[in-house]
Amino acid sequence: MKIVALVSGGKDSCYNMMQCVANGHEITAIANLKPPSESGKDELDSFMYQTVGHDAIHLYSECMDVPLYRREIKGGSVLQASDYTVTADDETEDLYMLLKDVLNDHPDIKGISVGAILSNYQRVRVEHVCNRLGLTSFAYLWRRDQKELLYEMANAGVNAILIKVAAIGLKSTHLGKSIGQLYPYLCKMNDMYDLHICGEGGEYETFTIDCPLFKKRIVVEETETVVHSDDAFAQVAYLKFKKCRLEEKTAGEMDMGNVVIQDWKEWESYDEIVSAVENAKDAPLVKAELVASFAEQPMTKSATATVHDHSPFFAISGTTAYDLDDTINFKNIEEETQACMEAVQAKLTKKGLNWKDVVTMNVFVTNMDDFGRINAVYKQFFDINPSPRALVGANLNGKAKLQIDLTAIESIANVKRDTMHVQGISYWAPANIGPYSQSVVTQGHAFVAGQIGLVPNTLDLPTPRSFAQEAALSLRNLENIVSVLELPLKTNTALCYCFVSDPTYLPLAQAAWETYMDTPPPTAYIAVPSLPRGAMVEWQVLLNAPLPTPFGEEEYDNTTDEEQDEETIRQMKVLQVREDCFGE
Repeated sequence: MKIVALVSGGKDSCYNMMQCVANGHEITAIANLKPPSESGKDELDSFMYQTVGHDAIHLYSECMDVPLYRREIKGGSVLQASDYTVTADDETEDLYMLLKDVLNDHPDIKGISVGAILSNYQRVRVEHVCNRLGLTSFAYLWRRDQKELLYEMANAGVNAILIKVAAIGLKSTHLGKSIGQLYPYLCKMNDMYDLHICGEGGEYETFTIDCPLFKKRIVVEETETVVHSDDAFAQVAYLKFKKCRLEEKTAGEMDMGNVVIQDWKEWESYDEIVSAVENAKDAPLVKAELVASFAEQPMTKSATATVHDHSPFFAISGTTAYDLDDTINFKNIEEETQACMEAVQAKLTKKGLNWKDVVTMNVFVTNMDDFGRINAVYKQFFDINPSPRALVGANLNGKAKLQIDLTAIESIANVKRDTMHVQGISYWAPANIGPYSQSVVTQGHAFVAGQIGLVPNTLDLPTPRSFAQEAALSLRNLENIVSVLELPLKTNTALCYCFVSDPTYLPLAQAAWETYMDTPPPTAYIAVPSLPRGAMVEWQVLLNAPLPTPFGEEEYDNTTDEEQDEETIRQMKVLQVREDCFGE
């Protein structure tokens, strides 16, 4: 796939470009946003973009032999909420216009390289722009272990120097030194003060002067150190490039051999689960709390769809397009999907609910080949964060080709609801292959979308095909999603639905789940006619979450709980160091 790479000059954007190339993509152009010339500033107070080092970005075009597109940042951080919608004068719109410029000249570009590691704020906005322009976001560094990642970058030939410092333990004397030189020291600062090793907390910024993608390296001949704050505790300073030149490289210096493409099989539980599945091929299924098979017999359905009201919790089950009139004839699956979704919407409205209150959905279809056509209509009923779901095949009674069950939780004022909707391609977990989010956490519950065994960086099922491989990979994906919620899968899972595409897989699924879980929760093992992408197994879980903590009427902070906890610990350590050093 041809892609455009967002470049800031930093190590992350350069190493993600290398990952894109290693995964078979072609960098056709690079793009950068810089401070407005009239500002006279090298650095802006931007939540989205690194601007320090912008005075040497123009060299990247010649280094990589691709065109560089640039725009000035006109907007600011206007909308600071966790989600983003089109907002006038927001700096996100500068990115949209920049990428439109690129696509005008290169309409065959289909993706974008983004060096995001931890910032949900940046990820959400980049993915929003990608959706508007029909692009795929490639963010191979997303949620990577920072200590492992920084070592990997330096070992792969990324020669990035520090051009800004802004944290305890870092001083202007560290400016100009490479990430390879400073790696041991950054690890030490992480141990002492919880400094983010990759600088994700804004502790430092870098500028890449060489990497294997460069046909020429940048030689820095003259710089100026600009000190923002000469605080003895945490100096803030950056480098301004005064004179640079380019130097030719040999073919051997452009070797990409040390770029690591992550292998999902390195997951710590892989061998144990594969072995358990292989040993269970002839075992009977005897211990499941509930076993059902809809692979050969139709799902039973009451005469009327049901609504269970335990306010603020609601369960609406068995809805089809034929609820009111089973004599209707639809021309196609799109019409039936529209009617079914409208029937669900009417039931929600009757209970004073809307689609934003829905926390999980189970969609049953008679023909999995209709997957894409159903999604095209289904997604029109949701905004930027559709609810988690599982979509599986089923032999439905009567004329229905589609049935929907859902759970909704009525929103309570001042109670936070967190939705995770990651759409970029990475090694972390699969991007959504339909209109659903990975998870919703609210009011003491976490609902996670059904996970099949897709290889995250390719969105393909593993080859050669085997139930053991898919079981291990789908559980690995599930674990990675849940880990972001800080709700350990093994201890917090309250209920699990395991769908398999053949009844003979039931004992294999049970072996995999019981091997993975220390104490398996109540689990329903269900054989269905088919799963998305022809998968063999899909896991859907409900977890116990902390009870809600009310927040004020003002917009709450957009950082994740993990980021907030890390920042709290960091601030406490900073205060302790201040007290130890200065008697404050």
